[in-house]
Amino acid sequence: TLSGETGGRTTVVAGTVAGGEPRITRLDDSRLDMAPADTMLITRHMDRPGTVGRVGVMLGEADVNISAMHLARSRPREDALMILALDDDVPEAVSAAIRDHEAVRDLWTIRLGGTR
Repeated sequence: TLSGETGGRTTVVAGTVAGGEPRITRLDDSRLDMAPADTMLITRHMDRPGTVGRVGVMLGEADVNISAMHLARSRPREDALMILALDDDVPEAVSAAIRDHEAVRDLWTIRLGGTR
């Protein structure tokens, strides 16, 4: 488990190794089971119909392929978390368009792989 603070906000990430493979098991208060990927896009957003689909369409139109996805929410129609494992980097214009979506509160791009 790792935690860090920036801008007055603490973020917690936890993981494990299962069957010889690394797994991400927690992001803040959300429990999950997801393999880390070289490139991941994480959003915190309002749980509203169509939000996940709109993000997927924006990525698809930019030819960014999603290889895995995890969704979590606090309660229906409240706070939600989406983690997307991606085959490609997200162009800055697409990240900005996703960030500007009315339901999206935060967006992070995580790069664990080599430089591109």
